[in-house]
Amino acid sequence: MDYPASFEFNAPEKVARWRVIGNGILLIPHLIVLSALWFFSLIVDVFSWFAIVFTGKLPVGLAGVNCMLLRYSARVATFQNFMRGSYPPFDFDSSAQDNGQDPEVIVNFAPEYEGRSRLSVFFRFILLIPIVIMGMIWGILAWLVSIVGFFAVLILGRWPKGLLNFIVGVNRFSIRTNAYGSLLTDKFPPLGLS
Repeated sequence: MDYPASFEFNAPEKVARWRVIGNGILLIPHLIVLSALWFFSLIVDVFSWFAIVFTGKLPVGLAGVNCMLLRYSARVATFQNFMRGSYPPFDFDSSAQDNGQDPEVIVNFAPEYEGRSRLSVFFRFILLIPIVIMGMIWGILAWLVSIVGFFAVLILGRWPKGLLNFIVGVNRFSIRTNAYGSLLTDKFPPLGLS
């Protein structure tokens, strides 16, 4: 693992055509859970920020909450974009390593618990500016690609390989960016999609 956060997606050969419509309804319970988890994560991030700035250490429990949230978010994102055939599990395992409950989406982390850069954590919101700008660019492009993917799945029953690889790359970028923003690592994420 080059970066302390990794995202792998095992895409199915075919996706049921009804998913482009039906996934929106099936997604509602996950979106409710995600909303609550993101709110809770903001509180965890504040505690993590203070813990690292004052002690130079990230508590394992706080890191676990963010690992769980980011993994769960990635699984829901692949379902939201009708890229998968199975319903993502409501899995709230807070370990850094993926437990394998969802074989289609594998998200692993290597959080830095000790020896943290207090200065980079103190100024993390400023350091996030170029990543957020790049993320907005990737997000707009991903939204456009998702529209094309919608029609591709509706007509062909599958994502075209190039479009799928692009969306997977954007998800990988998102995981890395969120791991950096959630203070799981001090390593600046790459701005590319590989």
